[in-house]
Amino acid sequence: MNFTESVKAFIADAYWLDASHAPSVVALQALATELDREVQAALVAQFGVLHRSLLKSKPTNVVADDPLEKMLHR
Repeated sequence: MNFTESVKAFIADAYWLDASHAPSVVALQALATELDREVQAALVAQFGVLHRSLLKSKPTNVVADDPLEKMLHR
């Protein structure tokens, strides 16, 4: 799996992301594209920062792992 594929998988599972996260998601996708071309330490670090910030926005009060429940939260 490359960076771009991993971002696609992350976004597909990140039911909590909405339009307010779009700038970070677009930046993460752009970094993934660049990292697939050439891995650079500074880009890897920025990729990690963006990824962690998106993960931190995940609500902690969602208890259901039901796929339908996740779709309703989108």
